[in-house]
Amino acid sequence: MDDVLRVLTPENRELLRLRDEGLRRVDRFDYVPWRRPCVVRVLVVADGLDFDPGNGSGLSTFVSVLLDSLTVRFEVTLAHLQSAAGAQMYDSETRIARRISPFAFDKADQFAPDMYDVVFLFGIAERLFSRGTAPNGSSYPTDRLADTELAVIEEFENGGGGLFATGDHGALGKYMGAALPRARDMRLWSSTSGDRATDEVSMRGARRNDTNRNGASPGSQFDDQSDDLPQTIEPRMYSVSSGLFRYRFPHPLLCGPRGVITVMPDHPHEGECKVPANPDLNLASGPEFPPAVDGGSRPLPEVISSNRVLAGTTSGDKDPTVPHTFGGISAYDGHRAGIGRVVTDATWHHFVNVNLTGIPTHLDPVKSRGFLASAAGQEHLADIKAYYRNLATWLSRPANLRCMRSKLLLNTLLSDRVLEAVLTTRHVGIEKLGPQVLWLIGKHAQDAMGQYVSRCQTRRLVIDLVRVRLIRIFPEIDPWEFRPESQRLKGAQFAEEPAETIRWADADHLLTVALGAALVRLSEKVGDDPGELNEKELDEILESGANEGLDAALGDLREVLADLAQRVEQL
Repeated sequence: MDDVLRVLTPENRELLRLRDEGLRRVDRFDYVPWRRPCVVRVLVVADGLDFDPGNGSGLSTFVSVLLDSLTVRFEVTLAHLQSAAGAQMYDSETRIARRISPFAFDKADQFAPDMYDVVFLFGIAERLFSRGTAPNGSSYPTDRLADTELAVIEEFENGGGGLFATGDHGALGKYMGAALPRARDMRLWSSTSGDRATDEVSMRGARRNDTNRNGASPGSQFDDQSDDLPQTIEPRMYSVSSGLFRYRFPHPLLCGPRGVITVMPDHPHEGECKVPANPDLNLASGPEFPPAVDGGSRPLPEVISSNRVLAGTTSGDKDPTVPHTFGGISAYDGHRAGIGRVVTDATWHHFVNVNLTGIPTHLDPVKSRGFLASAAGQEHLADIKAYYRNLATWLSRPANLRCMRSKLLLNTLLSDRVLEAVLTTRHVGIEKLGPQVLWLIGKHAQDAMGQYVSRCQTRRLVIDLVRVRLIRIFPEIDPWEFRPESQRLKGAQFAEEPAETIRWADADHLLTVALGAALVRLSEKVGDDPGELNEKELDEILESGANEGLDAALGDLREVLADLAQRVEQL
């Protein structure tokens, strides 16, 4: 960029300065109401880790990524189960909404079911002995959260709040995580064996989940976790058949601006994510994993990525590893069951400073800066940051997501001007536009939205506008619809269908037309200024337009198929 500036004339340099100043104003959302970001209230709780930027086990880098988001304003509260202050609570960061220590979930002034939208729990403690007295006068348990805390967390989840929980190897994180509603069954919270040779989450045994990758330094070293070389993960890919083509998507958590997220920080001994051994257990409020509210398959937790252990890694002085894979992330889409979403991760080492920005005092110049040490490392870090933002977004309440959808589509309409790319006037109703024109508008909109969100998010947004009507007729349109293993796509087809079947109708066109129609209807209602329309009104406009477009597309499809059937009969 410096080379470019040197060849610019003073006048053109001033043009560039004015443009950049305008972009900064837009980024701050000073004067563009529909670009003011939706607010998501985030609570981040630790019990032994902290938020100190100078601490290798600090979570300050992760917190900063959320605070720096432009498309969503994450209002972050930091909490610690024990007393913590100063740098431990990231006192240098002025954007923190609130700092609470010591913290307890059953203290009404600190936590309530509707106080936050997303809760992140980063546990290291197996036992805690110094939490003081609970509001009911009793002492807090030393081996887990209190029943009163678990009850209010369950109420938070059942009301749509999103929960993330993680620990590390063995029983690290057991205190906060092992009894949590739903998350308790989505991760190992203790060792699988007393024998380190067979323990899957040991610290030294050959079966440990060691994802370290050797860096430039000779040999396998513990602090390879702090260099600029990540581990490569294997995201679960969800297939969808559309016409003659098959598309593959990762889970939305691993769908980034640069494509599929395939990297994570590495570490010599991670925990492990899994699916529930018995998904039919009950909580105090009812089934732990309730049926779908729309009549589809009951959503259940899924392992959405696998981590790979290479053969012979010692990470210093540990036993040489036996190659194997293990669950890295588990996700549960509770929204389809009318409750909150839940995610667990194999380790908080995917989030702490020492695995991201290195060890400042290290003599190795790469390990002293971590992913910041090279251009390639910074690209890996960009993907990891996208995972952080995806977590906070995907876990948000349905109302948060509707707000994000409305703002994104308003911006696509009013800033990216997608209607003008197809029409000579914006003042035209859906009834005067055929499906082909609506399809073109939708196609331009998909391209424009790609500047701000991933392909997964764009697809999810449109599916949610028309899902209730489409999912039973075209279940393949939603790659993330939970299906029993026997009904998952194999190759290009569902398992129960003959292999030679070709899907002649491309249901993806229905989504594109629905998106175009939603934007046309939105343009009719808001003109050039959405004024004081709230998210509920905007959502009703978008759903109405999308379903009108769907009606038009289905009518056109009916005529095309009837004509095709007649020609086939003639043949």
